[in-house]
Amino acid sequence: MNEKVKTDYRVQYEQLLAEFSALEANEQRQQDLLRSLLNRVLFAVDKAYPELATTCQSLRDVMRKTGDAPLPIAVLQPGIEQLGEAIRRIEASSLAPDRAELNEQTQAAEKADVRDFLPLLLERVAFTEAMEARRAKLLEVLQNPRDLTLNSVLIDRAASLINDMRRALEQEKIELTEFLQQLTDALSEIDQSTLMNLGDVQTQRESQQALNTAVTAQVADIDRTVADATDLDELKRVVRERISRISEHIHSFRQAEDQRLNTVELENQAMRDRIARLEVSRSHLQEQLVASTQKMLRDTLTGLPNRLAFDERVTLEVARMRRENGALCLAIWDIDHFKKVNDTFGHQAGDKALHVVGKTLNKLIRDVDMVARYGGEEFVMILPRANLQQAFVVLERIRETLANTAFRFKDQPLKITLSCGVAEFSANETHEAVLARADEALYLAKANGRNRTEMAH
Repeated sequence: MNEKVKTDYRVQYEQLLAEFSALEANEQRQQDLLRSLLNRVLFAVDKAYPELATTCQSLRDVMRKTGDAPLPIAVLQPGIEQLGEAIRRIEASSLAPDRAELNEQTQAAEKADVRDFLPLLLERVAFTEAMEARRAKLLEVLQNPRDLTLNSVLIDRAASLINDMRRALEQEKIELTEFLQQLTDALSEIDQSTLMNLGDVQTQRESQQALNTAVTAQVADIDRTVADATDLDELKRVVRERISRISEHIHSFRQAEDQRLNTVELENQAMRDRIARLEVSRSHLQEQLVASTQKMLRDTLTGLPNRLAFDERVTLEVARMRRENGALCLAIWDIDHFKKVNDTFGHQAGDKALHVVGKTLNKLIRDVDMVARYGGEEFVMILPRANLQQAFVVLERIRETLANTAFRFKDQPLKITLSCGVAEFSANETHEAVLARADEALYLAKANGRNRTEMAH
């Protein structure tokens, strides 16, 4: 039984190690996004506030020294807070008369710069459901042209959101590490118990051998006594004595066996209880990991896979394409005049449009295809086993269906069309390069009147 338990838990241990590796890879992607966010923020601050160049450079130096290691949040945090405080002081003083000569257009451009790149970064970070409400609220503020929130406050909020997300991932990693340690300890105990059981088996064999030797010796003595006996009463006495000794040996053996079996049973019961507790913990942790992974790979607004899920899937499809020497296309969709929808009907209508378009796209794709929300009003699509012309036919069918679909928002008709760019993989081309060509084709579709599909050549 112990061997079966040991095997089962080694399998589960390997599965959890694989999940732990996936969690670490996901954490690395979040690290890369956080590093990108900080670099963009520092670039924007450099551009808007030249007097803070030294502070920005010191933060860059800290980031550069870490190399590929996780960013030292505790080290960076004081510098980031100092930078935010300096920006607040500068912006507060900009309201005073001695700063009145600052050009309003320059200030507006600086504000627009922050409000342009922060949404792009926030769209590309995979947030858990607990963080999604905060991201949505921050995006709403960033996309509101009448909002007067200071740039420094917006940057602080974005950095705080990313930091909290990182801390949540770190906590998951800690919990998983602790459980893996518990599981490792349990496996060590099982190994030790197995060795002890083997020792018990050896002890049992030795006890049985000792009993057999003792009984054999007593029986041999009886045989000799019978052979040499001349007095019947003396013979009876000697035989009874030998039988009594045999009984004592058997009794001692049974007592030792009972004690040994009781000890083994207590140890086995303790091990079963420990394994049962570990099984409950393992099941709970595995459910948490599965739920967390699903949330991390899912866009909350549309319910579609997100950019993170797209990156994982496209890697698999590229490997399959090269293995099978087949065809593979990537397409980028963009909702036409989406800003006008937001400005005319409000952000609630824009969110509704994204949800409906995402749901419709997912319904219209082939079984082998994948559609994901890429950020903002953009969607990406993977079309395996389809060359450029075949993909174009599929995409045109989807585009025409969407264009002829009647959308409504609060009983008002809402015309929604999409433009699309598609590109096919060539030999040894990366998916980033293919996406860039598809993006160029998308811009061509926009330039040629929108509501159309263009192929990249």
